[in-house]
Amino acid sequence: AAAAAAAVSSDSCPSMFRKAFAAALAAGAGVAAVRCASSSASTAACASTPPVNCSSGGCCSGGKCKKGACACKVTVYPEDADVCVVGGGIVGLATAREIVRRFPNKRVVVLEKEKNIAAHQTGHNSGVIHAGIYYKPGSVMARCCVEGARKMYEYCEANKIPHDRCGKLIVATKPEEHEILEKLLVNGTANGVQGLKLLTSEQVREIEPNVVVHSALLSPNTGVVDFAVVARSFANDLVKAGGEVKVSFEATDFTQLADGRVEIRGREIGQKGPTKVVRAKNVITCAGLQSDRVAAKAGGSKSPKILPFRGTYYEMKPEFRNIVKRNIYPVPSGGGIAVGVHFTPTVNEQRGRQMIIGPGACLAFSREGYKFFDFRLRDMLSTLSNYGLWRFAMSNWDLAFGEMYRDLNKRAFLEQAKKLVPSVTEDMIQESFSGVMAQVFTDEGRAASDFIYERNLLGGTTLHVRNAPSPACTASLAIAEDVVNVAQADFKWT
Repeated sequence: AAAAAAAVSSDSCPSMFRKAFAAALAAGAGVAAVRCASSSASTAACASTPPVNCSSGGCCSGGKCKKGACACKVTVYPEDADVCVVGGGIVGLATAREIVRRFPNKRVVVLEKEKNIAAHQTGHNSGVIHAGIYYKPGSVMARCCVEGARKMYEYCEANKIPHDRCGKLIVATKPEEHEILEKLLVNGTANGVQGLKLLTSEQVREIEPNVVVHSALLSPNTGVVDFAVVARSFANDLVKAGGEVKVSFEATDFTQLADGRVEIRGREIGQKGPTKVVRAKNVITCAGLQSDRVAAKAGGSKSPKILPFRGTYYEMKPEFRNIVKRNIYPVPSGGGIAVGVHFTPTVNEQRGRQMIIGPGACLAFSREGYKFFDFRLRDMLSTLSNYGLWRFAMSNWDLAFGEMYRDLNKRAFLEQAKKLVPSVTEDMIQESFSGVMAQVFTDEGRAASDFIYERNLLGGTTLHVRNAPSPACTASLAIAEDVVNVAQADFKWT
């Protein structure tokens, strides 16, 4: 690379080739160049570097300097890494950070297909730090959520990331829903969630005058943060420890080489070239909305498949954003999928301090489609062929099509919000952003609520994180520990 830098500034190198070297260096490619001033130039210098030359005086060939100009070329060598993490969302970045924290001698590279990290699920969600109330006691997700929330608060405080432990009310809007709150209290307590308390309607009105419901479960340790900011902080931690994040690198091919390493080839999304190459001893994929497709390219099964659900958000107009002070959630709906319009205060870099309302959970026609009519045939065919989705739809017909209707109809959306805060009116709210959530369904028609790993692929070199459901952002630091524990066992790291 130093020789290439010299060639860039050399007057004897034609300008078109100096530009080629400069472009290669700017792209971070491993490039070497040798310029032989004459046939008497040092043969050792020529032999010690790849036979790449840009000179009017001589040419390296076969390790020797020969007279006469040779065709200028740039040889790009694949970058080497100990571990390559595919996916620059919060789970992938937390995993990479955890690897260098526990194994500081490992060189770790993160590949992200978009131009920026945290571009999809991490950057388009409610920003809620969940306490761990909903998840089955004893499950990995329950443990990771409770532990992850504690770690997330500690991390935000240590790194001065704005956040707010504002609390949350899960509300029963009618008497028959109160039993669900009692079950959630038992469930959350079993998971180790602190401070949970059932409130009567009167007690709710004392702390949230505009919330008119039958009863509620108070969770004082639920909070909010901007997870995109957290993800960028994770990336900074990785880079400071000697790791690297490569954006605009869509991994398209995974091949195990004769020496046991995995070669990952890719390119900028939507482009035909140039081809980018990274070789790593081990690969961990955390590809979110594309996790099934990336896994299939890297020796994994085609199933389970990802289903995309889009959530639309509204927000209170600035003069009404203090209508409530904390998260206000309905009781969970059926099918195991997290749906239900809720109120959430935000601490967001892009959107500032707002009170957002939403989201629903409408089936998306494109995995990265943020508008209702965004459509991609490949994604839609994958969705329609998913047996678990059809089982879910048949068992939750009203829910499935009700969500789609509310996504298109502002008044229908508002009716759900009014069940929690009756005083909210249409003139108080305005359109905001939307997000797309990756969901896996079991063949029984229920949303998978725990992690799914696919292990020991490509000759035991590769680990796929196939499902990391909500609240993956909250739990990201604890998830990372779990992923690295699995990787350490599979890859025999010491």
